Amino acid sequence: MGESADIMKSQMGPCGIICQGCDLGSNSVADTAIKLKDYIRSVGVSQWAPALPGGAQIDFEKFNRNLDWLSVNTRCLGCEQGGGPPDCAIRICSKERGYSVCSNCSDLESCEKFDWLGETGKQLKKMLANSKGKTKEELIKSAKI
Repeated sequence: MGESADIMKSQMGPCGIICQGCDLGSNSVADTAIKLKDYIRSVGVSQWAPALPGGAQIDFEKFNRNLDWLSVNTRCLGCEQGGGPPDCAIRICSKERGYSVCSNCSDLESCEKFDWLGETGKQLKKMLANSKGKTKEELIKSAKI
């Protein structure tokens, strides 16, 4: 396991997302983009796709540029290392209040900063509410990733 994998294994955002279990933190999205680009090239899709319905409209140069973008820009360093959305209200608030994990915040139940995460945000808040008093390290250790 490399150094970056070790760092991700020990990171969790204040929202409760454990970096190693996240597709961006584990680099799954970036690695899949690289594999997809290589696979499409190895089987020559751009040569035979035009013979299929709609295949002639595919701009493979643009498609490859998009896969290149994904392979570079979907590698998250985790909140502790400056990754994640720079304007994440959860991270900003937890830092201002001095919490490494939102489970220690008395306003967690009524917090609307998780709303942008949709159903995942609701699940994270529930998990955090059930984990009051646990440290970040305890939460990571108890997670089933």
